[in-house]
Amino acid sequence: MTTQQRTDSPSFLRSAYPWLIVFCGMLFYCYNYFLRVSPGVMQVQLTSAFHINATAFGTLAGLYYWAYTPMQLPAGMIFDKFGVRFVLFLAVLTSIMGLWVFISTDHYFTAAVGRLMIGAGCAFSYIGALKLATIWLPPNRFAFIAGLTTAAGMASGALSQQYLTAITKYINYHDALYSVLIVGAVLSVLILLLVRNRPALAEHSHEPEREPTSFKQLITDMKHIFTNKQMWLIGSIGALVYLPSSVFLDTWGVPYLEGVYGLDQTDAVRAVGFTFYGWILAGPLIGALSDRIKLRKLPLAICGFLATVFLYIIFYGPHLELSTLKFIFFMVGVCCGAHPLCFVLGKESNPVHLSGTAVATTNMLIMAGGMIFQPLAGTLLDLHASGALGPDGLRIYTSADYNFALSIIPCGVALGIFLCTFLKETHGEYTPDDIIEDTGHSDISIDSEPELELNR
Repeated sequence: MTTQQRTDSPSFLRSAYPWLIVFCGMLFYCYNYFLRVSPGVMQVQLTSAFHINATAFGTLAGLYYWAYTPMQLPAGMIFDKFGVRFVLFLAVLTSIMGLWVFISTDHYFTAAVGRLMIGAGCAFSYIGALKLATIWLPPNRFAFIAGLTTAAGMASGALSQQYLTAITKYINYHDALYSVLIVGAVLSVLILLLVRNRPALAEHSHEPEREPTSFKQLITDMKHIFTNKQMWLIGSIGALVYLPSSVFLDTWGVPYLEGVYGLDQTDAVRAVGFTFYGWILAGPLIGALSDRIKLRKLPLAICGFLATVFLYIIFYGPHLELSTLKFIFFMVGVCCGAHPLCFVLGKESNPVHLSGTAVATTNMLIMAGGMIFQPLAGTLLDLHASGALGPDGLRIYTSADYNFALSIIPCGVALGIFLCTFLKETHGEYTPDDIIEDTGHSDISIDSEPELELNR
């Protein structure tokens, strides 16, 4: 080895190590997506194992959101106070413990506790990855990492459905998820070994040291946010426009295609996966276009309208060939790629010093859609069903039942686009302090990711 090679090697390792740390955070977000979407692929096995109807299944899947959603607000504060390494390790540990509870029981309520634990642990995945990026990487890399993390999560969702579909043909869901449990255990060890809270030399950190946000400060910031009527409107629109993901992709998409289009599970998963691909491709492009034209409301409304049209074709149009169905799902994903603009609107509808809290609040309101509409879809499915039972003792759902229950998706997206007419355009600028009543300046937001603009 030459002298030059010996000199360059440590330099390369020093420059690569921050990326390795951030990559660990991204892996946790991918793992989170795997756990989030897994019930949709295993719907038949889960309903059979727990002897439950569609309402109970929708509730079981939705419990992930019941824990994930409220944890979005204090997550940044917890990271600030205890450090990313320790919190991420415990978050992964909580997730795999929840998964172990879920797969080691045949009792519905015990499995529900496990699902809650999974959601609570995974709530730290996206913010954790971006927190590591703010500490270890230059600011001009943040948008790239945010987009890459989002794309990686969506890719993980598509691949996880394909993996579980293939493996559950040969083994039951308990054994299939044990392999996922092992992956989580390896991930927790990697985080403990590789992740550090900040560089050893403070001057090498890209995020300055700051006092952790206090609970009192969090309450003050939340008061400002929740007295802003635009935030409620943005959160409602975001939740409704996100229904193709939170209800269809996460839980009911595969059962719908099996029940209505008669597809086998493999083809159903592949068709649904095209929505992920369209979303991954269009998200960054629509965001870049929005930045260029300085408009948020118009791209969101146009893309939402087109998504509604494509969704109505799926649910109410003629029976489609598989190739056409894949194309339509891809276009739904492309149109839904405008959804991250809701985060931009939430951030820009508030003063700059509240940007982190505004984004976390927007995320919480959007994720509340899954918490509400996943169980609602199951309830509507049971209400419309005739009550006929199959030879296995499970209720039989017809294509009419599925179309009735999942009509909340296109109708919800259409309602979200109608609500867009009441939004105020931000034109890429923050709201001045004096626009919001009773605004007191806050130097610290709940997290250190003021540019968090992409979906979880």
